[in-house]
Amino acid sequence: MIALILWCLILYLFYVIAAPCMQYLSGKASLGSKLMVALGPRDSQPFMSPLAQRAARAHTNFAESLPFFLTLALLLLHTGKADMTGLVGAKIFLGSRVFYFPAYLSGVPGVRSVVWMIGAAGLVMMAVRLVA
Repeated sequence: MIALILWCLILYLFYVIAAPCMQYLSGKASLGSKLMVALGPRDSQPFMSPLAQRAARAHTNFAESLPFFLTLALLLLHTGKADMTGLVGAKIFLGSRVFYFPAYLSGVPGVRSVVWMIGAAGLVMMAVRLVA
């Protein structure tokens, strides 16, 4: 379970980095001017392409679900209930989060929602194991 927690945090770090990179480094301006905006105080925000907006929303969604995953994972470890059901639920959540970012960026209707529901099912499996 600890390895899954660490991989989830590494994946979250990717989300944290990817969204602003897409926002600050996309566009028609020269690379130098883009870097000046990205490295500066960011008083004025650059135009966000629809793709960068999706990346930002994907990051926000992960930020909203990560506390639930971490709480459930740590409670499973603490109570000694991190057995097969809890581990499978954690793996499902992590796997869904690997696919969530590209699914969201793709813009294909319904794909993001299905991937999100799969991740939510993983969280439910972890919660069920915790209360069982």
